[in-house]
Amino acid sequence: MERQAPKFMKLFALVLIIFSTNLYAEVYKCTQDNRQIYSQEPCGIDATVVKFENQSKPKEHEQHVLSAKSIKVITGKVIRVIDGDTIVIQTYAGKEKIRFAQIDAPETSHFGSRSQPYGKEAGQYLRKLVMNQSARVEVETIDQYGRNVGTVYVDGNNVNIALVKNGFAWVYRQYDHDSTLIDLEKAARSKRIGLWSLDNPIYPPDFRKVNK
Repeated sequence: MERQAPKFMKLFALVLIIFSTNLYAEVYKCTQDNRQIYSQEPCGIDATVVKFENQSKPKEHEQHVLSAKSIKVITGKVIRVIDGDTIVIQTYAGKEKIRFAQIDAPETSHFGSRSQPYGKEAGQYLRKLVMNQSARVEVETIDQYGRNVGTVYVDGNNVNIALVKNGFAWVYRQYDHDSTLIDLEKAARSKRIGLWSLDNPIYPPDFRKVNK
């Protein structure tokens, strides 16, 4: 009777096969019956993604392609919406604060600071889209506050795009590298929807400078 290989050898073999046969691959780590398991398929909203990649492009059927700056992927359940461009998700490893990349929502009041018009509405809109939902975050960087900065997907939909398209966020010019967002902002502005219905909407970085 053939002897079974130790569990760690099976895992090593799985990783080796994936790494040698795919230019971009993910292994999902999650808990089932109080045991950690690894799978090539998503195994629950608490799954932690272990990602392997090289410099080549991912397969054409991949739904979302990570940008050149991307460093990791996080999946988890959205448990808090802080404001119009910041959320907290619960992963297998713990809580992660997420700042939406390339966009900037109107400021909301924090510790007595002033709020911008449409700051509250942006937070409410984002809450409807993501609260208690399973989210996938393609992280681009870590900011000075230790937050993961990236693009958020819920049910396959790009939430960053939804916020700009519906007039609840500006494109953050300093960090933007997606011309699609610029076009969507221009369209929302021309339709005067969301914050663009205001007579004089103030770009959030400018608002922060005068309200430090």
